Amino acid sequence: MTDQLAAAEYSAEPADLFVQLYDAIPDDVFEGWAATRWYAAERVRREANEIADSVLATGTFDPARTAGIVDARGDRGRFVILLGLDIALAHASPYGPYHDAPALAGVLVTYLTEGKLNGPRTTGALLPRCAFAGRPRGLRTKAEFFGVHRVPAAEWARIDHRVLPAVNDPHLNRDEPVAVGCAPVLETYDDIEIEFEERAGLTVYRLRPMDTSGIRSRVKAIIRRLDESGAQLAVMPEASLSDSLLELWKEVAFDTAARDRARRPLRFLLLGTGPIGGGDPPPNRAVLLDRWTGQELLVQDKLSGFTLDADQMRLWRLPDAPSTGSAVEYARPGRKVSVLDSSLGRLAVLICEDLARSVDWERELRSAGVSHLLVPIFSKPILEFRWEQRSAERQVIELGTWVTVSNSLAVGAAIPDDEPRVPGPRYTCLVTGPKSLDRVAYQTEGQFGVARTGAELGRLPTSELPRVFPGAAYDAWFDHWHDDKR
Repeated sequence: MTDQLAAAEYSAEPADLFVQLYDAIPDDVFEGWAATRWYAAERVRREANEIADSVLATGTFDPARTAGIVDARGDRGRFVILLGLDIALAHASPYGPYHDAPALAGVLVTYLTEGKLNGPRTTGALLPRCAFAGRPRGLRTKAEFFGVHRVPAAEWARIDHRVLPAVNDPHLNRDEPVAVGCAPVLETYDDIEIEFEERAGLTVYRLRPMDTSGIRSRVKAIIRRLDESGAQLAVMPEASLSDSLLELWKEVAFDTAARDRARRPLRFLLLGTGPIGGGDPPPNRAVLLDRWTGQELLVQDKLSGFTLDADQMRLWRLPDAPSTGSAVEYARPGRKVSVLDSSLGRLAVLICEDLARSVDWERELRSAGVSHLLVPIFSKPILEFRWEQRSAERQVIELGTWVTVSNSLAVGAAIPDDEPRVPGPRYTCLVTGPKSLDRVAYQTEGQFGVARTGAELGRLPTSELPRVFPGAAYDAWFDHWHDDKR
């Protein structure tokens, strides 16, 4: 009876069992050297492979066997089972290198329909990995031992996560680069309505794009140039979107779409941000569009409003700005981080200040294992080694994510070319990510692009578009995945 009760504690389903055992091992086992020593032990790896073979053959793992291993060996036993489950679950991951586990089809179906690998018996989420920290692989953290991400319930509650349906997915090849088109949209302050006013004892500011014939023509030209360039992903800047322009983007994108991916491969279109949906104050909202269907795939409200100080307002030469004091962004902050899984990877959007002020969202994105961050900004021109590059590189090192930053021309047009605080060269977009797959050094790859008009795409000095690679999990990161050359 005692053995039966012990076995009843454990799930037979591999994803739920992984969550149970992962949560049961104290973090200090991984913060010290115990887990590292276990990982290097030949017996541990051999037993893990035997467990993986059993799960791959049957799709489950006997709870009585789990109870016996844990009772006999404690945390080391839990670690052995976790490694074995991790090997098996790699075969059910859409981002993994293996696709030959019919017994685990149910796990994949759960992920595609419920947005997580684990079922209702466990809390939070277990997600397949598609990124790895962009630093040398040394003493691993608890999460870095495994090819799945355990998202605790508290973090999961702050994440709005979904898996993109197949009908909306571009079905990208994980080994082929993805061209990124970033257009400034806004050229000068004539393209923006900028208001300063007093609210609740504070000076606040609002930004919204003008809906003019010039900007409407620009939208059509941007779509045309994205198609001509072969871009598959597009990112517009902050403050370039309104409710009326959102409808225009949807109409133009859908009407010009072609089902021939070779001719017009653009599918993901981040339309910038703006006061979408109304309210007082309104959100500063980004919208990711499926170019083929016109559907909104992801919306993200800015999490951290930006406060302009007097020196910035003078440098930016903002019209009608106060000469002293500060001005607070008048927008309703977002409450959740939106995350979208697709063949491009695990996408999230951060809006300008959100990239620099990470305390409110970084734990959630690290737990979920985001592989791509799309970052529309409204700022002075992008410069090398400044806040955009430093903040982006930090996310590459910590998360292993690709970061795309897209800016307009508006602020830069107001700042003279000889302004010493904004030295050249000036850029309108930045794409940065891990430089190598092996993760043997602190190396990032920065690609700076320039566009001269609102309808041009930011291009590298080679005249090419920047590019990212799709999110994926590689056996180069996990020795236990290929111990038996699976």
